[in-house]
Amino acid sequence: MNTFDTRSAASRARRRACGFSLIEVVISLGIFVFAMVPIIGLTSSGMKNLRDSMDDTVRADIVRKVAGEVMRSPYASVMSYDQSNSYFTDEGVKTTSPDIFVATTTITNAPGLLSTTTDIARLLTVTVRHFADTNNRTVFSQLLINTAQ
Repeated sequence: MNTFDTRSAASRARRRACGFSLIEVVISLGIFVFAMVPIIGLTSSGMKNLRDSMDDTVRADIVRKVAGEVMRSPYASVMSYDQSNSYFTDEGVKTTSPDIFVATTTITNAPGLLSTTTDIARLLTVTVRHFADTNNRTVFSQLLINTAQ
């Protein structure tokens, strides 16, 4: 019976030395939370920046598509694009109904370059905006020259 008591006392002392106390666990959790809160904050702002850059890339692609379509058309039919709207998805795919992006094409006489009686050049302006954020837009301008004259 005496050996049983010494063995249990020794195993109890060993168990007590191997474990963590409550204060050690609380301190380590506090350090972990102190380090993780800023990382979580950076993750959310990083995701917003990623979404904004994706939107900028899609807007640039939409401008390229719309301006390319106008520039490939004959100069005589360029005015048919004036004040026209095109609608695009969040991936830059053209659609027939309002979706995420709207591209507005405006064709005007080249300001200050030529008189209004000549039909040598027009100014193409493509504005792409997001439906949810109308202040954030991409504007592209291109001078179209009538090479037939």
